[in-house]
Amino acid sequence: MAKRVRKRSGALEDFDPKKVYDACLAAGAPPEIAQEIAREVEQKAYDGMSTDEIRRYVLARLKELAPHAYEAWTFYDRIAKGRITFEDGKMLIVDKGHLYLGRTVKDVGPKGLSHAEEVAGILKELEEDLHYGISKATINARLYALFMGILKSKKMPVEEKKKAIELVNQFREKLGWKPYEVKMPLS
Repeated sequence: MAKRVRKRSGALEDFDPKKVYDACLAAGAPPEIAQEIAREVEQKAYDGMSTDEIRRYVLARLKELAPHAYEAWTFYDRIAKGRITFEDGKMLIVDKGHLYLGRTVKDVGPKGLSHAEEVAGILKELEEDLHYGISKATINARLYALFMGILKSKKMPVEEKKKAIELVNQFREKLGWKPYEVKMPLS
């Protein structure tokens, strides 16, 4: 019998290690690390295990094995999902309000990116982080998470996605990095 996991909604669904593997890859983990973590979770999974428990385990392992992927995952959670992830993988969902992010207070709206102006604000934050000593590797991981957030956004119109991608690529070029290429039509 297949193991089933309990989603946040309370619904049960069959455990699929490919989802763990794909999530790790999307965060920027190398394929061999993504495979290792997916295999570990599959061995630890039990019927009724919560997706939050799986998420916390995956984040702990990413933090050990691929720190930049861990950083990208938690950054993506904040900018695209409206979730703040704590050190131990617990999360807090922020629907709307103000959030102190170390040096500035940001307004947090509903989850998901909806316009290029939001992306410009996030890029300004990344520029500040770079100025305050966050490594270029971490900035690169966050930029990838931002790029993926733009591509996956269901709320952002195609023209706004194009503007947002252009802003990200201008930021990358300013740092001497190659721009991201969009390989599929934007939707």
